[in-house]
Amino acid sequence: MIRYVLQMIYSVNMIYTSTDVQRLIAQIPRGKSNAIHAADLAILLGYSPHPNQEELRGLIRYAINQGELIGSNRMGYWIIDTREEVEAVLNSLERRAQGVCDRRNNLLISWNTNNPQERSNL
Repeated sequence: MIRYVLQMIYSVNMIYTSTDVQRLIAQIPRGKSNAIHAADLAILLGYSPHPNQEELRGLIRYAINQGELIGSNRMGYWIIDTREEVEAVLNSLERRAQGVCDRRNNLLISWNTNNPQERSNL
């Protein structure tokens, strides 16, 4: 458990480089049909394969922010190479973002309904 917590702290503060991105891209296959599972990719890169793969996910976020076209779904990660793939990934991200906003709004409504004297204005 302590090791897991340290990994979580470490990955939050991890600084990635262009070399890390190059290593990542070299391991990710092209096309959705060739997706690599997160645990397998984590092992190839020397990261923990345990659930959540925080270090790997951090590197993938960094790589996307640097302009890499990385798609993902339940099957794993891949390099996006068609318009259809990018649109599917964009639609998936939009649905996930909407789901998060819906949960946030429902939580606010529930709080304000159950706590009328301490309403939140957020």
